[in-house]
Amino acid sequence: MSEDRAFSVRSLRDLVSNEAWAGLTRYPSWCYPSATTLLRQGTRGTHVLVLISGMVKVVRTDRDGRQRLLAFRGPGEILGEMALQHGGERLADVRTMSTCKASVVPAEDFRRFVCDHQLADPLAVLASSRLLEQTEIFDGAVHERLAKALLRLVEVSGGERSFSLTREDLAQHIGVSRDTVSKALTQLGPGQVEFARNRIQVTGVEALRRTLGLSSGE
Repeated sequence: MSEDRAFSVRSLRDLVSNEAWAGLTRYPSWCYPSATTLLRQGTRGTHVLVLISGMVKVVRTDRDGRQRLLAFRGPGEILGEMALQHGGERLADVRTMSTCKASVVPAEDFRRFVCDHQLADPLAVLASSRLLEQTEIFDGAVHERLAKALLRLVEVSGGERSFSLTREDLAQHIGVSRDTVSKALTQLGPGQVEFARNRIQVTGVEALRRTLGLSSGE
């Protein structure tokens, strides 16, 4: 990949007007501590969450018990809207990676809001962007896939550099073993990323971009 736009992660906030976003964030909001499950796979979709601050991860458990970390989401995102469109059942867990603040919008209110503000097209664009994101993460050598995931983390978080993540989390996300992730982290080196038991620190955004052949421009 050589185009900067390959890392343009879209959020709902990017796609709607200030008025529409303000309308969604006017609903009652709550603060959630790190390591909280906000939405649980298999439960009914009674509401959506509008993420105002903080980071979450989307994790699906397959029938054989294997977990897959599908995506990371940051401020400006909508969470749980798919369950309102596909049978009403959550397809994955949404778990906080940090302290998060989110507005809670009841399902019927959200459906009405989508109609009143003509959000069907932005939501379709958002779904397409998410599908592309999940496809691209499996493209390239392991250290390149890892670099891609780290750059996306920085972008969706709004510029954060330190994340509560394990090597197992990253392994689930890019579809390799934990040991393979450890080797890839070593290959990238401390000039790009440092890692401890439960935390990943991005130390060189531009170096990660160069690893992927992207032009400068943090």
